[in-house]
Amino acid sequence: MSSKKDRRRRQRQREAERPKRKLNPAIVFLLSIAAAILLVIAGVAVFGDRAGPGEPPWPGAAWSPAHGHWH
Repeated sequence: MSSKKDRRRRQRQREAERPKRKLNPAIVFLLSIAAAILLVIAGVAVFGDRAGPGEPPWPGAAWSPAHGHWH
């Protein structure tokens, strides 16, 4: 018959021998924020408004270099 102390010691040893593969929740949170930022940047690059000084967004629009947008 084993004592509680021996059973707990064996349990701790078994737990120590098992590989720990859990990620820290803070790291998961930071990685998810980084992935969201990358997705937003990719979305803006693909679907963003590409109108610049060469392409007026509507007929008769004039580019203002002082303001950096169309009037």
